[in-house]
Amino acid sequence: MISLSHINTQSTRVFMGTLTNGEAIHDAFAQIAFAQNIHAATFEMLGGLTEVEFTEYDFINKTRKPPLIFARPLEILSGHGTISRLNNEPHTHTHLTLSFRDESAPNGISIIGGHAARAIAFAVEFTLTVYDGVPVNRAMHEGTGLQLWDLPTL
Repeated sequence: MISLSHINTQSTRVFMGTLTNGEAIHDAFAQIAFAQNIHAATFEMLGGLTEVEFTEYDFINKTRKPPLIFARPLEILSGHGTISRLNNEPHTHTHLTLSFRDESAPNGISIIGGHAARAIAFAVEFTLTVYDGVPVNRAMHEGTGLQLWDLPTL
């Protein structure tokens, strides 16, 4: 099934910013969304984290597996996500690929990544692209058991 909606009906705004001093990434983007009246956006980020919590969704049983928490210096190799609305509140969806020094790994570096349920910033730079127009809302998708974008089907 394909769902699709043209949302960029008015304008696009681009912001650049930083998150530091233990700022929780998801909360920070929600705070920015409230302050800037954001209903649909994408973001890219790089920098460093002090902690991350990854969660994985079990597609077969439609449940979340126990989280994996890494509390150590972590370098963001790739960070991206979306801001949309869930129950009329900002909802941040983030995926990260991270590296850290690991003497037991080949070449001394380990790479981890996935769906980040929580991430704590040491020093993060981000670019936020806002799509003004029609809000993008999330709703329960019966086929997957996930809160997905509620868009019309083709």
